[in-house]
Amino acid sequence: METLNRRQILSGLALAGLGASLSACASLPVITTTERTDPVSAVAVSDARAALNAMRRREGLPELVHNRVLQDLAEEQAAIMARTTRVAHTSEPGEGFSTRLRRVDFWGGAGENLAGGPPTLTSVIEGWMNSPAHHRVMVNPDYRQFGLAVRRGPSTVTNTYGTYWALIMGVLPPEDRRA
Repeated sequence: METLNRRQILSGLALAGLGASLSACASLPVITTTERTDPVSAVAVSDARAALNAMRRREGLPELVHNRVLQDLAEEQAAIMARTTRVAHTSEPGEGFSTRLRRVDFWGGAGENLAGGPPTLTSVIEGWMNSPAHHRVMVNPDYRQFGLAVRRGPSTVTNTYGTYWALIMGVLPPEDRRA
């Protein structure tokens, strides 16, 4: 019996359309399989807040509030990834995460989790929680606000992931910090 190396296995998963890529700062993409289901095209803020805060409660962490600036930035990044069919922390003109935050006048600490492939909000949160680099962002007690977006990529053979997710979590401004 032939033994497959990691690259062969990962290539096979991606080609079979079973792969999902998760990306977080300072980490390599993680490939996992996801359940077969119809992928979502949108997630309501109330559903995102409920799912994220359920996870935060299980971890004994403060709940998150929605932030429109972070939401707009997450929507922008999810749209870029869907259009380019790439999971990346840079925008099309090459702006990195910090530059994108400063461009919208967000000056506090923040983290960004990205994913390509998970079809549902539940599966993307589970994937992030099972990835060490993503998990650190999800359970950072200093992060108290969020924006989350999902976009579907084009129906083409070059669109490996299909569904693209962007979650940005950040600290509250000093005047809004709670004990």
